[in-house]
Amino acid sequence: MKSFLLNTLDDIRTSYWFIPAIMAVGAIVLSFCAIQFDASLDGQGPDWMSWLFDNQPEGAREVLSTLAGSMVTVAGVVFSITLVTVSNAAFQFGPRLLTTFMRDRANQVTLGTFIATFLYCLMVLRAVQSVPASASDESASSFVPHVALLGALALAICSIAVLIYFIHHVPRSIHVSRIVAQIGEELCQRLDDRFPIALGEAAHERPDDKACETFRKTVLTASKSQPVVTSQTGYIRVIDADSLIETAKEQKLQIVLLRHPGDFVAKGDELMRVLGSHDEVGEDVLDDLSDTISVGAMRTQLQDIEFLSQELAEIAMRALSPGINDPVTAITAMNWLGAGIGLLGQREPLSPLRMDDEGKPRVFSPTVGLPELLRASLGSIVPFAARNVVAGRSYIRVLDEIRGRLDERFVPYLEKQRQEFFEIAEAELSRQELDSLKTLARITEESKEGGEAGWRKRLRQTVLRK
Repeated sequence: MKSFLLNTLDDIRTSYWFIPAIMAVGAIVLSFCAIQFDASLDGQGPDWMSWLFDNQPEGAREVLSTLAGSMVTVAGVVFSITLVTVSNAAFQFGPRLLTTFMRDRANQVTLGTFIATFLYCLMVLRAVQSVPASASDESASSFVPHVALLGALALAICSIAVLIYFIHHVPRSIHVSRIVAQIGEELCQRLDDRFPIALGEAAHERPDDKACETFRKTVLTASKSQPVVTSQTGYIRVIDADSLIETAKEQKLQIVLLRHPGDFVAKGDELMRVLGSHDEVGEDVLDDLSDTISVGAMRTQLQDIEFLSQELAEIAMRALSPGINDPVTAITAMNWLGAGIGLLGQREPLSPLRMDDEGKPRVFSPTVGLPELLRASLGSIVPFAARNVVAGRSYIRVLDEIRGRLDERFVPYLEKQRQEFFEIAEAELSRQELDSLKTLARITEESKEGGEAGWRKRLRQTVLRK
């Protein structure tokens, strides 16, 4: 249930209907309150507010009708232009960036403001009563909800302010540097939340690799282990680990997860294996375990860290394609990827073996660490960066900067990326261009030895500063 709620809340956040719907309902409630307040005043108010109660029914109808019609027109024109702009930006930088634009709260509030103003004026308009032909101007004003009319004018002014801000916001929101920075900042924030413990500052003893592997093999090879399958087709979006461990504790189960957020599954695919016979683990328990995993049509960054890194990698790859040829954008994306991977390299990796509150191992869950994130992001850019000298220089620089932040155990993964880069560059670039990259990377024997010592020195300085 929790995974379903988290998945639903994430869908709501990326929708253009929820906030506008809330604001529309609020506008209707506000109109009724304003009309009732007018009725309680009965056309009487303080002397200094006498100007407020000097409205005629015909004039009030004209004002409300004009405001209501203009709000619908402005909303339609503005969002038509916005959708065209966003579509062009998504075509250039990647269709998955539409999710980023959909999550933009400013766009949702702007649409909600126009709709709320339209509905408010419409509801107040129905409260303006017809005046008998024999009525005087003074008595005719009693047929107008004056305070509600003033509220409509205030909402119109707010709508104009929101429109000005929106026109300013749209060009900024589709600027490539801001798009890349927004995704990069969210990647760093997600990594910071997912890996909170700094390297070398583990709060407790974690199970060693041998214990984790023993647990996994015991569950997978046991003759009485049972599969938990999915009833949907799509991407795994949310795994409710707390509920999974709690169920495993209550039923005294041992579970091995076979998937992690971001994986694609088809109906009937195995999600996990449970140690226990059919008599020990009933269908209701298997259904409860299956409900802890939420599947959807699209990937989301809620728990899928690789998704954000792949978005940045896609921007870089598109920027380096022959049709666009924008190495500066690719360099910006690689810089943010380097920042995220460098941050992850300074944090303690998560243990795949999860314990309950009594310290007993319950769930083995595959984790995404630095090697996986490096392969999914900078690793996918290698064929494109190796064919472009400008981007290739920045790629080597990013690898060197990451290496200065990492523990020595992660260096082989970077060396593998570097080796793959130069294998492609040697086949694609001219000798002069390749030599310039090799000089920058310091891969000659003499400079390599000096570089290794330099990186070790920087690593020691980083540790001492911590």
